[in-house]
Amino acid sequence: MQITMDRLKRTAKIKLIIMALATLLPILILICMELIPSFANSDNAAFADLIIFRYGIFVLLEGYIGIKIYTYAKILLDVDFASNELIKKNDERISFIKLKTNNFSLKLALYSIGIALIVTAFINKIIFYTLLAVLTFFIISYICVRIYYSKKY
Repeated sequence: MQITMDRLKRTAKIKLIIMALATLLPILILICMELIPSFANSDNAAFADLIIFRYGIFVLLEGYIGIKIYTYAKILLDVDFASNELIKKNDERISFIKLKTNNFSLKLALYSIGIALIVTAFINKIIFYTLLAVLTFFIISYICVRIYYSKKY
């Protein structure tokens, strides 16, 4: 399906609004985590590492959202950048590479979870059942999506 310039600008405007609102989400999550008393008053030594981890995730999310906001704003403001993005979106080679990458990544994740499932069966029962649930969810969602697209096309 070919994407037109009008559709690209319309979706960029919608995504810009969504990303602008999404900048608030990590901030709200961080504030809620700071307000929970069990997290705020912990004397655990590992808790300091969790604080650094939490702020690191916050910075990464805000950075990703900032890059997306910049890209969508540039699509709306710069005609040359918008035409280059339109060419990228309509390029069959890039879409083929994305399709193959997603397919390989899904298979690799399924095989890795399957191998980890076999290994954890000998180590810990709770981790085994957790991985079994994750693997089952992956397989069921894969089957449902495959059935949906086979009926659609």
